[in-house]
Amino acid sequence: MKRVAVILTGTALFLSTANAMATTVAQSGGGNGSEWNMQQILDGITEGGTSRVNAFEDFFRDPGDALWTTGGTGSSSATMILEIAGNSSINSFGIYDASNKGNKAPLFNGYAGEGTKVGFSFDENLRLTVANYTEQSFANYSFGSGTFGFYLDNGSETFYSDTSNNVDGFDHMVAYASQGGQVRLPGSSTYTPWLQNEYVLGFEDTFGGGDSDYNDLVLMVESVAPVPEPGTLVLLGAGFFSLAVCAKRRKSA
Repeated sequence: MKRVAVILTGTALFLSTANAMATTVAQSGGGNGSEWNMQQILDGITEGGTSRVNAFEDFFRDPGDALWTTGGTGSSSATMILEIAGNSSINSFGIYDASNKGNKAPLFNGYAGEGTKVGFSFDENLRLTVANYTEQSFANYSFGSGTFGFYLDNGSETFYSDTSNNVDGFDHMVAYASQGGQVRLPGSSTYTPWLQNEYVLGFEDTFGGGDSDYNDLVLMVESVAPVPEPGTLVLLGAGFFSLAVCAKRRKSA
């Protein structure tokens, strides 16, 4: 029994260590306090004005938000909530092929107004279609896998959701999962439930992390899911395997 306890403690310690690596989200907004911080942004789209998500504690820990996949239908979308970066006129946001970070599909190029929505979907041959709902323009890209990450290009550097790809070693994206409640995105006249397959993403667009408020570009992505970190799965699998072995030994005894 003691052996099992040690194994589980080791697993928990690993997960806690991963959580400890999280980048701090600054509580003060940029622009000398004139900009909304992430909590105010989340509260601003929430019915009643108070989000159930704590913007400074509840964001995904890197590398938990590094890679993603689309929902069961293969069709997803991204809706702009806010873009207040000084580089907004040249920033480009999109998704990149997990098997080749240089293979990128832009979703928003240049400044995109609040409420702008873009759809993207994969077919059975991993051909990606991006549809701009405003202009009804379509573009096709081929990815090597159905697993992707998000990126932000500020015209000089490209920052990836997978921090290991960032030259400055900084985590430039935070992701917030639903904790229930109703939200109303820009461009919508009604509140709708914040569903489990919808995530709010916040980006820092400056090399080295800038002011770490993650409000340079904020949007909601729908019908997506984070891909579990392989190392975490291996460790958890080893823990469960050890439990099974110990249980078998006890039964044999």
